[in-house]
Amino acid sequence: LKRSTARTLRLLKRRLDELQEGILQVRMVPLEQLFDKLSRVVRKMSREAKKPVEFFISGGETELDKLIVEELSDPLMHIIRNCIDHGIESADVRAKNNKRPEGMIALRALQKGNHVIIEIEDDGRGISADQVAETAVELGLVSAERLSEMTHREVLNLIFLPGFTTRKKADAVSGRGVGMDVVKTNLARLSGLVDIHSHSDLGTKFVLTLPITLAIIRALIVRTKNQLYAVPLNAVIEALAVTAAQIKTIEKREVISLRGATLPLLRLSQLFGLDPPNETETQDREPNDEPHRFFVIVVGMAQHRVGLVVDELRGQQDIVIKSLGKALAKVPGIAGATELDDD
Repeated sequence: LKRSTARTLRLLKRRLDELQEGILQVRMVPLEQLFDKLSRVVRKMSREAKKPVEFFISGGETELDKLIVEELSDPLMHIIRNCIDHGIESADVRAKNNKRPEGMIALRALQKGNHVIIEIEDDGRGISADQVAETAVELGLVSAERLSEMTHREVLNLIFLPGFTTRKKADAVSGRGVGMDVVKTNLARLSGLVDIHSHSDLGTKFVLTLPITLAIIRALIVRTKNQLYAVPLNAVIEALAVTAAQIKTIEKREVISLRGATLPLLRLSQLFGLDPPNETETQDREPNDEPHRFFVIVVGMAQHRVGLVVDELRGQQDIVIKSLGKALAKVPGIAGATELDDD
């Protein structure tokens, strides 16, 4: 009977895996239809702005979850609008800079592991970090003191702040202080990120990193303070065990050294308020105590990295994330909930 039950369970698991794969395939659609729509938008915008633009598309056969593709239209449109309005110069300015009269915008997509990378690149004037910094201070979006501590990349990312605009006067397509913050907000809702690479007079590239699907994800199950959490595996870079002695404090923030680089740490127990008041893991230990061991999950996307400190790794599992409803929709750090099959 035991052997027969085990065979039945194996068969059921195989059938469920096949069903899951089939459901995912039904949800996947190519980006080609969305890219064709954007091509028409580029032609219209270039005519309105009186700037001839050549639009190049590649990777339209790349597939994404249908729900993600539906939500991508607005972010991509905002980015392309900014490329034409702010990036591509007028024909006479381009001639003075020894550029072709026609501006160039390239839209590319490719799959990389469990993510899809979408790049939007133009050959325009680029983004001036100095102008972005000056405008952000004028608009009161950032202080001069904070600005002096920011890297070049962090300054460029100020364009994603709500209300940011370099236009003194609104026109038909820009200058209203809305747009790029919508891009970042919409992508965050899709568990995606956006990065900027820009060089003066050479152009700007926006790099969007998105998960392939939001339906069923592979997750790493972890425990901290007897609470279980699921961390999307597509965001996990590696996991390692560390002792309390390896954790250092720099400017009131815990860090560890990982292959010569400094990795900031975030304790899940503190993030979710599970620690008793004034409790710390790295203090009040006698010299002869056994080293207390933690697990650090290095997570990130694009160039962003942080180490999540947890008590235990429980293994990997396929999960379906369900919304917690409007009442708990804004709880920081929680995307939703799932039922685990063994807890």
